[in-house]
Amino acid sequence: MVNECGFTQKCVDDIIGEAVIALLKSGGPITTSSLLTQLTDMAEISVNQQRTEACLQGIVEIKQSISKNYQERSQFLRNQSSLFESSNTLHRYDTKH
Repeated sequence: MVNECGFTQKCVDDIIGEAVIALLKSGGPITTSSLLTQLTDMAEISVNQQRTEACLQGIVEIKQSISKNYQERSQFLRNQSSLFESSNTLHRYDTKH
């Protein structure tokens, strides 16, 4: 599928793959931060506008994924905390033990 900028999701996926391969070849760490840096560097040196836009879209998608995962983790931890607090409240008033 082609988005409004004229490049496909496959193009974005290929660019992200190229960035990961570049990181592997460099021998450095493969982290979200290093991947975002690699994509930024690739966008800055690209002379092809479509490639630059694909790099930037890759950055957007990775940041959105990070945000979504953070929100899901936060909700999970809030739920766990609520369970712990309600369980803890029950034990506090149990005088038989």
